[in-house]
Amino acid sequence: MLVKILREMGFRRDEGDDYWFKDYGNNIVLKVTSIGHNEVELELDMPIPTGVNSSSFNKPEELIKAIVNSPSNRNLLSSLLHAINDMVHLKLIINLGN
Repeated sequence: MLVKILREMGFRRDEGDDYWFKDYGNNIVLKVTSIGHNEVELELDMPIPTGVNSSSFNKPEELIKAIVNSPSNRNLLSSLLHAINDMVHLKLIINLGN
């Protein structure tokens, strides 16, 4: 069922590795990997804007807030918004399925 949802959301399966991914542009990619029965890992790959020290944050939410408040370009923030929206959507679907 999750495979069908991932396809409908525009994710593609990686040929070499065992994960699904979606490219949002601006070097932002969301990866979904199965790590067990009904368990998945979500990984957001993205560039960190200049001036944001990612090592000083303890939670992803803090890093995202710093990026949103940084002087990033509008296209990068738009891509990030779409990726985070898909992450939240997937987490909701997974939690409702369990």
